[in-house]
Amino acid sequence: FGKGSGSPLPAGYTSFTYTHGCPAPGNYSIEHFLYGCATNTWIVLTGDHTGDFDGNYMLVNGASAGGTVLKDTIKGLCNNTTYQFSAWLANCMKANACGGSPKLPNLTLSIEDLAGNILSSFKTGDLPVTGNKTWVEYGTFYTTPANASNLIIQIKSNNDTSCGSGFVLDDITLKPAGPAIAVTLNGSSSALVIDLCKGYVAPQKLQCTYTTGFNNPVVQWQDSRDTGKTWRNIPGATSATFFIPQRNDSVILFRMGLAEQSNSGNSNCTIYSERIWTNVHPLPDHLPLKQVTGCFNKDITLKASDGFLKYQWAGPGNFQSNMAWPTLSNLQIANKGLYTILLTADFGCTATDSIQLNIYPGTTISTKLNYNVCEGSTTVLSSAGTGSFEWTPATGLSDAFTASPVVTPTDSTQYKVVLTNGYGCKDSALVNINVYKKLFVNAGKDKIILLGDTVVLDGVVKGTAVNFYWSAAGSISSVTTATPYAFPANETHYTLNGISTLGCGNASDEVIVRVLKNIFIPNAFSPNGDGKNDIFRVAVPDSYQLISFQIFNRWGFTVFNSPYPSAGWDGNVNGQPQETGAYIYYAVFKTPANKKINIKGRVMLLR
Repeated sequence: FGKGSGSPLPAGYTSFTYTHGCPAPGNYSIEHFLYGCATNTWIVLTGDHTGDFDGNYMLVNGASAGGTVLKDTIKGLCNNTTYQFSAWLANCMKANACGGSPKLPNLTLSIEDLAGNILSSFKTGDLPVTGNKTWVEYGTFYTTPANASNLIIQIKSNNDTSCGSGFVLDDITLKPAGPAIAVTLNGSSSALVIDLCKGYVAPQKLQCTYTTGFNNPVVQWQDSRDTGKTWRNIPGATSATFFIPQRNDSVILFRMGLAEQSNSGNSNCTIYSERIWTNVHPLPDHLPLKQVTGCFNKDITLKASDGFLKYQWAGPGNFQSNMAWPTLSNLQIANKGLYTILLTADFGCTATDSIQLNIYPGTTISTKLNYNVCEGSTTVLSSAGTGSFEWTPATGLSDAFTASPVVTPTDSTQYKVVLTNGYGCKDSALVNINVYKKLFVNAGKDKIILLGDTVVLDGVVKGTAVNFYWSAAGSISSVTTATPYAFPANETHYTLNGISTLGCGNASDEVIVRVLKNIFIPNAFSPNGDGKNDIFRVAVPDSYQLISFQIFNRWGFTVFNSPYPSAGWDGNVNGQPQETGAYIYYAVFKTPANKKINIKGRVMLLR
């Protein structure tokens, strides 16, 4: 019944009425998936009898006064041929259908002449409730006379209007039912697929046997070159034994047809054997002879083409290997010669490649392997040997093609130097350049503190293997710490000294710590643009925080307000110069001990 959306049978094929979905009594539908029929007392109906979920079936509700489920007229029958008329049937009801007592489906399959006379029939009996869709093939046989005429095949429902009689049917066929045919390929009946390789020579033999059933059987072998869509008779292939002709490519199917002599040539009257698949695959690509240079006392890796299942090497001195890339160690003259590789690809197809290994005098490089260099310095990389040199990478080298280039590295680098002699033999070495990072010393920015306070010096020392210390006349927590505490009573100069233990130089830097008796705030400023005292700001000691800094005129109007130490008043408000005279400031500080200090005073604006 095909796939996809179902459609009604042609007029006159059935006495039941077509519907879509679950059928009522006296109706049928063509579906591939249904559930919940008959108030959920029918089973879930999925797919046809082959297990194809998309395959359609015919679902019939036979709770009616019986009738013809399917009827068709068959034409063009073969003479003296036994036919099998069959259908796959299944009860579709659950055990609880019809209150637990459903009327079971009961059908008759019959072969009739055009006058309606029954020539052969089979009654299914009651199809049992199984709880699932259990397909069973039912059928009957009929042998046509010498002058076969048209026949009618019919399936009838023998039920009445009692509750029940739900069933499905599928694959209704009328086919010749002649002798059983067995076929072998090279004597085997279990392996009817063979993969061959281009150029094969072994004969491929097909042999068939068949049981009795035809009075005068005729054999005809066929082949198909489109995977079984169409078949052609092979001329002269009319005996039970057939040798497949040798060929170099393609997929060809073979089968044997058996028919009564009177029906010979009529495919509708022929019984066919199983299909025999023959595939001829191309051979792997063959590469021309490859010349390979080997160097005396050196190792070499012989490389076969990639992508094969197996490799088998053979060479001088009984050399054998099944690796794709075998290695020959410490080459000697005895290793010189022809090496062959048997390459095995899919389906056992093989090809043979060859390599001619030639042995030449080798070369040896001599070089220093490790260098230590101070950053920014240069050194000479020394190597020796017979042949030409090449260094990689070329970065930082004066000449990448000399035996002893000058290197000016910025970072530690590994160079590879390759020596090649006139025969193409090579030797190489890895040379490591270890760069000692340049000494860097910074004592940090100058500091301002109040008498009695402590400040952290922001020293920084960088470089490889560096010793350092502070030079100071006391008032420091540690001279061997980059960030010590300083607590001088007077202005003090501290010097941070760095020394490379690897000979990469010395360096020093100085920081000044100024000590104030009190927080210094000027008492006058002159914003006249001469670059001297143009801005009125406070000097905030290190480790102190300026919380607010406000300036007021004589009328109490705020002319400046900022919490930032770097900010200051330039004597303007909204771009307008303010008059000379006294202004009141108010500053709030937070000490390192988290205490607040409030300072209020007067500053004179002078022009």
